[in-house]
Amino acid sequence: MREMRRAVRMRVELPARYVSERLTIDGLVTDLSPDGVFFCSDYLDATGESVRVSIDIPWRSQPLQLHGEVRWVSEAARIGGMGIRFMDVSFEDRVVLSSLGLASHAEAGQGASPT
Repeated sequence: MREMRRAVRMRVELPARYVSERLTIDGLVTDLSPDGVFFCSDYLDATGESVRVSIDIPWRSQPLQLHGEVRWVSEAARIGGMGIRFMDVSFEDRVVLSSLGLASHAEAGQGASPT
């Protein structure tokens, strides 16, 4: 299958909150790019669901608030969750998201993963 992502994703572990019309979930973002995230959860929404994701950033006093859409769902045991594509991300928020990837790379001593 050909890779369709425009941006490289970085492995992270950041506390986050997922809010949709049906669900409010506290969990972890484990995969991140300026275009979207993977939100780990045993509770899943339907593809196409409009959502808000609040990501706790270590050096910011307020969580990063982003609007998105569930693009795909994984029901795998212990590693399930939702791939969320961000919508209407401001330039400032894109800079923060990009810097998270750089910080993760520096701390882990690892390269980017196009997963």
